[in-house]
Amino acid sequence: MECSKSTGQVVLPVFYGVDPSEVRHQNGEFGRAFQSLLTRLSNMKGLFKVLNFKSGSQNLEQERSWTEALHEVAGFAG
Repeated sequence: MECSKSTGQVVLPVFYGVDPSEVRHQNGEFGRAFQSLLTRLSNMKGLFKVLNFKSGSQNLEQERSWTEALHEVAGFAG
């Protein structure tokens, strides 16, 4: 979403087999899978650099950023 806002790149979300409201609110099956991903990333320090996921207290900020981006794109009209 940063690139979309700063450089005008187009974001085209595709929701295949998932209800956009589950993505927007991070609930249901999507919410459980997303929370599982965040937990795994927190436990796998080697992946921090690969996915640009911060360690320690910074990971809460990264999680908030991802959550806000998902909420925003799930609200796009399609």
